[in-house]
Amino acid sequence: MTLNLEKVRVYATNASNRELLDRVTVFKSGMEPNALTIIHQELRHRGVTQTQIQDHETLLEPLVIRGPEGMPRICKKCSLPAISCEWGWLKVFGFIPILPWKNLFCEDHKKP
Repeated sequence: MTLNLEKVRVYATNASNRELLDRVTVFKSGMEPNALTIIHQELRHRGVTQTQIQDHETLLEPLVIRGPEGMPRICKKCSLPAISCEWGWLKVFGFIPILPWKNLFCEDHKKP
């Protein structure tokens, strides 16, 4: 599979700072070096410093839930890294509960 760098540039241009910071910190082990370079360039263009990137990684890294392969797990409701595991129900058709299930949520979607 080949990496389409133009699609990466479009993504980097349209993504929020938080999404880009997550990509260059907690998701970096699963990313192509050329894609990381493009994202770093976009962050520099937006005025994000290397210190801010390191601060984001320092804050988030200990909280991120990782799968057995070492990759960060994803929030059930969005594409941010999961930091909270909560019990809920596995539902058929979105409303018939059949099994207790662990749901993963990011900082924005976790229960208070």
